[in-house]
Amino acid sequence: MIAYVDPGAKTTNLGDLVISQSVKRNLIDPVAEAGDEVVMVPLHGNLSDHERTVIRSAREVLVCGTNLLSDHAYFRSPWHWSRDDISLASGKLTMFGVGWWQYQRAGIDFVTARWMRSLASDKPWAVRDEYSAQRLQRAGVDAIHLSCPTLWGIQHQTIPQAGESVVVTLTDYNQDPLADQRLIDLVERSFDRVSFWPQGPGDEAYLRSLRPGANVLEPTLQAFDEAMLGAESVSYIGLRLHAGIRAMQLGRPSLPLSIDNRAREISRSVGLVAPSRHDVRALEQALREGGRRALSLPEKSIEAWRERWLR
Repeated sequence: MIAYVDPGAKTTNLGDLVISQSVKRNLIDPVAEAGDEVVMVPLHGNLSDHERTVIRSAREVLVCGTNLLSDHAYFRSPWHWSRDDISLASGKLTMFGVGWWQYQRAGIDFVTARWMRSLASDKPWAVRDEYSAQRLQRAGVDAIHLSCPTLWGIQHQTIPQAGESVVVTLTDYNQDPLADQRLIDLVERSFDRVSFWPQGPGDEAYLRSLRPGANVLEPTLQAFDEAMLGAESVSYIGLRLHAGIRAMQLGRPSLPLSIDNRAREISRSVGLVAPSRHDVRALEQALREGGRRALSLPEKSIEAWRERWLR
């Protein structure tokens, strides 16, 4: 039995649903179809006694998505789970689609490195960018860059051009009112219709502090999908990375903006165009020029890693 630790269960961030759906489509469903029993355990929140039993009984524990890695994870883990609960997966844990919690300079401390090695299964941890892979490798953890599973199968990114309609996101957890006001002003000058989508629970309140009369979509993934598919001319621009990738999955022009290491390191690793929200010139140039950019995902490595789960 494989315990699948799902970032989309019990989440308040709709971007986790984009990750969860992609993981399920690209790996979990094929694994189940190949004959393995797969039992879901929520990533968010504390474990129940039943979920602890699942982790203990599992042959493999596959933990998916989001920022679970840090230099001092043994002492200050980004997980909701306690250290004791995480340790239930010792010797059989594989990370998938995860990355580093912010930029950290010191390097993994000795205790955390030893603990991570004790957790690891015989499969490489599949991380979303080269930065995360290199940090794990230096700590003696077998790791490989496979990008984010939400990007699997996407070959190109179409850059939005000024036009009719755009869906925009801000983020409550990394606020910069001056930069975000400039972004709102730019999209309102560049597009005839501007809608905002709240991916996280505090996004709408933050948006309305900047634009009280903004047109805000319902806080559901369905509402985002319907907005993106509602007209041929709609584009996406914003601070929420996985809203931008969702738009790409739907075949729409998309320009996610970098506000931290996630979009920045994915950009460096596979060529995703994701300029800083502070680089107004780059944003204006992108909206003037548009264009189509090829992504360079490590396809052979993805397929080889995926095949190890299907044997």
